[in-house]
Amino acid sequence: MLSVVSNSLVLIGCFILLASLAVVRRITRQLPEGRSCKSWCAMSALIVLFVVGYLGYIATFWGQHAAIVDLIVPGIFFFGACFVWFSTYIALQTTLDVMRISDLELETLTDPLTGVYNRRFMEQRLAEEISKARRYCFQLSILLFDLDHFKRINDEHGHQAGDQMLIEICELVKDQLRDSDLLARYGGEEFLVIAPNTGPSEASLLAERLRTRVELNVFLKGHEDSRGNGLRTTISIGMASFDDDNADAETLIGKADRSLYQAKEEGRNRAIGCHDTQTSAGITGIATQAS
Repeated sequence: MLSVVSNSLVLIGCFILLASLAVVRRITRQLPEGRSCKSWCAMSALIVLFVVGYLGYIATFWGQHAAIVDLIVPGIFFFGACFVWFSTYIALQTTLDVMRISDLELETLTDPLTGVYNRRFMEQRLAEEISKARRYCFQLSILLFDLDHFKRINDEHGHQAGDQMLIEICELVKDQLRDSDLLARYGGEEFLVIAPNTGPSEASLLAERLRTRVELNVFLKGHEDSRGNGLRTTISIGMASFDDDNADAETLIGKADRSLYQAKEEGRNRAIGCHDTQTSAGITGIATQAS
């Protein structure tokens, strides 16, 4: 009877360890590739070794438990397996809780439509970048842009087409930015790019590249509201660079906003800096049916 109980304890411990393997597998699926994921993979290998050891113990000492004291080692095996399962289960719950918190934080920082950062986070980040620029004498520029004649797109093709165009433009712009740059939705069809370590000349080159890429791109390809041919549009860009120890985020955005207004007044599809005497422009900034 004691032999059956002892072997049952070890065997049940094996099943508990196998259940722990399933929990560890769920953890590794939730984690991105990296040191933590590799550590849990190593944990899986250790659990497999434990299972092999448990089975080896059963095979070696089968039928040899005749006294109460012989239940000590099988009991340790059983409770050890319980400890492994409980530890992995807590780790899984912790991982899921952290991911839920991260998702909630991300939702508070990003625009729900386009997926780029929202105005609240942009203002916080811009204030931080201005502080760095002032303290360490770094260069800093911002680009404020919006879609030309966006209302016409919504009126002629529907708001779903307009929303999809905003999404596609954000993807296009993000592909042209550095990892250190930040794209945020400022409001409506207006977006703001924060470009750290970027002076006026580099900002002008970036703005012209963004303007050209948008002008040459065909959006809404295959979208039913564009009749399947896609749409073209343009953007107007206002630039401003940090150059005053007393400047703050509101002042910098105000400069970019005035430059954007000037770009609109001069015909749209332009990139203008707050001190520019020349502008860059391409085709007329009207969303047209792509041929």
